[in-house]
Amino acid sequence: MQTDKEDRTLSTLLKDLAQQTSDLVRQETKLAIAEMSEKKSETKRNLTALATGAGLLLVGLIYILDAVVYGLAELLPPDYSPWLAALVVGIVTSLIGYLLIIMSKSNLAPENLTPRTADSLQRDKNMVKENLNG
Repeated sequence: MQTDKEDRTLSTLLKDLAQQTSDLVRQETKLAIAEMSEKKSETKRNLTALATGAGLLLVGLIYILDAVVYGLAELLPPDYSPWLAALVVGIVTSLIGYLLIIMSKSNLAPENLTPRTADSLQRDKNMVKENLNG
């Protein structure tokens, strides 16, 4: 008679384990979806700000660079001043732009957009598989 009671207790425990595991996975999935939505909104805001800032920066930079070219042309020998001033300013500006693009790309890398819950969901999945197989 005692084995029957132990069997029911074990059966109840297994049902409870299955239910709690299911609830945990469901809750973590909801959390992952919420985090992805948050990341999506954050990324959209960042990309909009990046594009707007880049546009405004480009307009301002054109005027500043034009003034720098004229100023540098005044300092260089007359035979080289027009093209050499523009070349120097163009190279320096291109290097700065390249560095800014590289930094922005690293901030938008996929690993920065992955929700923290994804790892937890994978661990839960592995744990359930181990418990069902073991």
